[in-house]
Amino acid sequence: MVKAKKTEQRLPAKGKRTVHGQKATASAKRACSQGVADSEDKFKIILDSVAEAIVVFDREGKIFYWNMAAEKLFGYNAKEVVRLQMEVIIPERYRDDYRNALESFKKERRPPSIKQSFESEAVRKNRKELPIAASISTTQIDGRWYFVGIARDITSLRAAQRSLGDRLAKYQLMYENQRDGIIMVDTKTQQFLEVNRAATEMYGYSREEMLKMRIVDVFAGAERDAGLTLDPAKLSSFKHKRKDGSVFPAEMTGCVLMWKNRKTFCAIVRDTSDRVDPDKQSRR
Repeated sequence: MVKAKKTEQRLPAKGKRTVHGQKATASAKRACSQGVADSEDKFKIILDSVAEAIVVFDREGKIFYWNMAAEKLFGYNAKEVVRLQMEVIIPERYRDDYRNALESFKKERRPPSIKQSFESEAVRKNRKELPIAASISTTQIDGRWYFVGIARDITSLRAAQRSLGDRLAKYQLMYENQRDGIIMVDTKTQQFLEVNRAATEMYGYSREEMLKMRIVDVFAGAERDAGLTLDPAKLSSFKHKRKDGSVFPAEMTGCVLMWKNRKTFCAIVRDTSDRVDPDKQSRR
């Protein structure tokens, strides 16, 4: 009778690895590394699809990340800008303030949580400046603190603002140089909201004085009561009163509209004294 030999399956000694175990560990590491790489690639794809420039830099001011929008905005590609200082995109006149801010952050064990939005200028690789709208915040990655900046070009916005400012200046010039008085009145309080120069000259008050008054203050006698309705149809031909107490006839044409979120009576006032008094007109 043949005796069967006992076989003993031993566990590997502590600190030692079997060939199979080593292969499994290596495979797990490769899988983990590949997973991290895949996650980083996905993260990069997402950030590169964002329209705004995204810049990540540390407490020393060194740039660690720069997305495609940042490449287009500032002119540096991601490879050449990594490890450069943020100062490369900061105008010279702002660099002292930037350095002082970094120094104050270095003195802290951890930077304060900040979320700031502002408009400023930045410098492109070709050394030309451009206006930007930016925001900056702090975040912690692998135990280290970083700043995250997001920026976009507002050149078109600035141009539109200048154009709007020019148009408003023209309208203001036309408004002030009208021969007829122009008034804007809050329909609820009946206070003057705005008056042009012709209106102040017509009534004899300064602009500051009129903006503290109500429209009925420039109506004469019993016609003050009718003025309370601010009905354009009823205000067409009224007697008005100047600061010196003198009364004069005037035509008023207007309408009610919304202005600065207020229901506003806007009117043009014309002194018709010459029309009513032909002798006065002939003397002129």
